[in-house]
Order: sequence, then structure tokens, then C-alpha cells
Amino acid sequence: MSGKGLERSQADLKPRMPTLIYGIKPCYSRHMTQQPQKTSKRLSRRTVLLSALSALVLSILANGYFYSLEGARGLYVWHPVVALKILLFMGLGPISLAILALPLEKLAQKWIMRVLRWISFVGSILVSLVSIGMLAFLIVVPRLGSMDPVHLNLVDPSQGIVTQSLQPEATFSAGADSTTGTPSGVIMGAPGSGTAQASGAAPAALATTTASSTAPLSPLDRPLLRLAFSSDPHWGADTANASARTDVLKGIEASRPDAFFMLGDTVETGNSATQWNLALLDLEAFVSDVPLRLLLGNHDAFFGGQYLYRKAFFPQGFSSDSGSPYYWSIDAGPATIVAVDLPWGTEMFGARQKAWLEKTLAAADPRKPLIVISHSYFYASGYKDPKTGVPWYDHYQNIPALVPLFEKYGVDLVISGHNHYQELLSHNGVNYAIVGSMGGIPDPEPSYRSPWSKWINAGGYGWLDVDVLPGRLLLTFRSETGETRQSATIFY
Repeated sequence: MSGKGLERSQADLKPRMPTLIYGIKPCYSRHMTQQPQKTSKRLSRRTVLLSALSALVLSILANGYFYSLEGARGLYVWHPVVALKILLFMGLGPISLAILALPLEKLAQKWIMRVLRWISFVGSILVSLVSIGMLAFLIVVPRLGSMDPVHLNLVDPSQGIVTQSLQPEATFSAGADSTTGTPSGVIMGAPGSGTAQASGAAPAALATTTASSTAPLSPLDRPLLRLAFSSDPHWGADTANASARTDVLKGIEASRPDAFFMLGDTVETGNSATQWNLALLDLEAFVSDVPLRLLLGNHDAFFGGQYLYRKAFFPQGFSSDSGSPYYWSIDAGPATIVAVDLPWGTEMFGARQKAWLEKTLAAADPRKPLIVISHSYFYASGYKDPKTGVPWYDHYQNIPALVPLFEKYGVDLVISGHNHYQELLSHNGVNYAIVGSMGGIPDPEPSYRSPWSKWINAGGYGWLDVDVLPGRLLLTFRSETGETRQSATIFY
């Protein structure tokens, strides 16, 4: 072929090449415009991982805030319901699925990876919404709750207790009754009707007292300080006995103690302003003039209830030697009263509270009786919860954490609620009273009797009177209508 012919052949081809290229170009353009439509329906690795990480962070924030609240850790320990476990670990689900999907990208079949990514993404949205809702519920609901204005004679821990009647000066004597020379210990009075006496012989420190005399009281038999204690009224609970609760309040108002201490579980659900207002209205109606101080119980603390507790019973201007509204000491004149923050157990008993408690007990005047109050108990009879298997007796957390301090620093009496009984116990020179009998549904008949129990009443309601006399404490367990169920004398 000549060069000229070759040139012609090339010339013939030139006009066709643009045509071919031009003809291909529209097809290529259609392909490029369709490709994004396919990929837009797929979740990218970046989107899935970022969504899962966001959900994890929100879950950590929500749970971190929840478990920083009073009583929340105790709720998980003592009532480990499935819902709490799901809320605690929900943030791990989406991120785990997102990570699991990463190596599946190399498989020829991509559908497994895509399914895991979608599940992770949807789970991330759900976890994020639940976490945000949880934070809003815990932060907003209790803070928006308003308390009805009522007239109550609240005790400011920093101001102490002033006796309502003038009493003669007394000389405190530790360890013996100056009139009888009785050694340090406890003497049980003859039980009244309707009591359940502890089985077994009483120890040597216990004895039955003789009938009371009608002679005028000598200065040594006249109370220097009169205190009343009860716990667990549970306003707002359908199972609570409102009539018995009212009778207790009327009886305490009639006896006019120098101070009345309610040891927690004032309401059934702590973040309900309605329930707190019900309690406030009844307290105003029946004990408005009685000096009153409350502790925070586990039910009071539910879901941020501590904020409503503070609004109602630890208002602005109140203070304490500990800097906390939940644990403090009170100079009660003839006695020292120390409150510890134990809504369920030792979940809130950290290093700060322990250091404060030991310092406070060590500094207490040894000539005065030393009384410790708390919501949850130490030694106690009780039962094992049939649903959770949790033992509601001789407290496995509180005893090793605090009892050695009580025994070291000579605590005379520890008064608690939590268990819905009336009970008196004694161990290594420290006496323990349970008074969870202010109206909450009675606990079952104890299936476990503490070896340290001296007397117990199950199924009844009432309160405990503690009269401080020179050298001794007189304890009187009363029914809701004021009858004496049991009495005991503790020498200090």
C-alpha cells in the first residue's frame, strides 16, 4: 500500500473516532449518574462508627449522672432488676456491632456486614434517645417539683436542739447509775401485750425491772432530754397504713418530745413532688410545733429525690458540721446525736464520710450518751427476699464498715429504720434499735432471728421514745396508739 493510500485510510478513520468516543460518552455519563443512587442506600463505615460512639458517650453520661445520685448505686446492688442492667450496658451494643462489622467488609457477600451496620445504626439512635430522655427525667423532674408552703419546726443541725422545758443541771456519770451502782449495760422492762419476745435466755446484762413507782420524780429520775424516733411512713404507697401513720403523729404531738427524728423513707418514690407534699401537709397538721429532723431513706432518694428532700427539709440557710445535708452531728445538750448517710448500705459511705464520722465520734463528750441514727440498719432480724435472694437482716455491708467504729468510740445506742419491725438488739456493749414502724407495710415474719436480738415486734406500728436521764437512757417502744410494748434502760 502506498503512503498516499495509507494517508487516506487514516483520514477515513479520523472522522469516525470522535463519533465513537462521542457515542461512548453518553453511556459513561449515565453510568456515573446511576452509581451514587446505589451507594446512597448503604451506610458508610464512618457514619456507623460515629453514631455508635455518640450513643456510647451519651449512655456513659446518663449512667454516670444516675449513679452519682444518692441511693442509685444501692438500688442496683440491692434490687438488680433487668431494666437497670440494660440501662447500664446499653451503650456497648451499637459500638460492638459496628466493630464486628469491620472485618466482614472483606467478604464477597456484603449483606451480613450491611445488616450489622443497620442494626448498629438503629441501636445507636435508640440508645441516644433513651440516654437523653434519662438525663432529662433525672435532672428536670425533681428540680421542677415545687413544695407547698407549710409551717414546720425544722431542726437545723448546726443550731442543735433546745429542750422545751427547763431541766436542772445534771452531773453526767459514764458507766454506772449513780443511784443504784448498776454496771454499764441494758435492763429490759416487762413486755406489754402484743409483743414477741426473743427466744432463748436473756444474757447476764439483762434483767426485768420492777413495777414503776407513782412517787414524785427526783431530779435524777427527771428526763434531761426527751426524743422520739420512727421511720418508714411511706407517704404515697398504696400499701401503707395511713391511719396508723396518723396515730403515730398524734401520739408524738401529744407527748411533745424535745425533738422527733424520722429516719427515712418518708415517701414511696423520691422524685414525686406530690408525695412529698402529702407528707408535708400531714406533718403540718399533726406535728407542726414539734422540733423535727428527717433522714434521707432509699425510697426518698429514688431518681433524684434528694433535691426534693432538700427543698422540703433542708432549706437554704441550713448547714451542718459535715457540709452535707445527709450526714451531720447535733449538739442536743445532754446527748450527742450523729446521723450517717446509709440509704441502702455503704454505697454512699465513702472516704470523706468515714473520716468525718471517726473524727466526730472521737471528739464526742464521753460524759454524754452518744446516739447514732441511720436509715439502713446494722444488726437486725429479718428474711431473705424471695425474688432477689438479698438478705434483709444482719447487714453484711454496714456491720464491717461502721460497727468497729461504734465499739471503738463507745457509742451507746444506734437507731435505724429500713426493716419494718420494732426490735432491740445488743452486741459488744453497743445497743441497736429498729423502728421502721411508722406506717409502711409490715415486713414478713422474720425467718432469721439475729443472735443479738433481745426483743422484737413484727406486724405492728409505732415509735420509740428515748429519755435521757443522768447516767442512763430509758427506751420505750410504743404502739401507734401510745401503749408501751417494751421498755429498756441503757446505762452509759
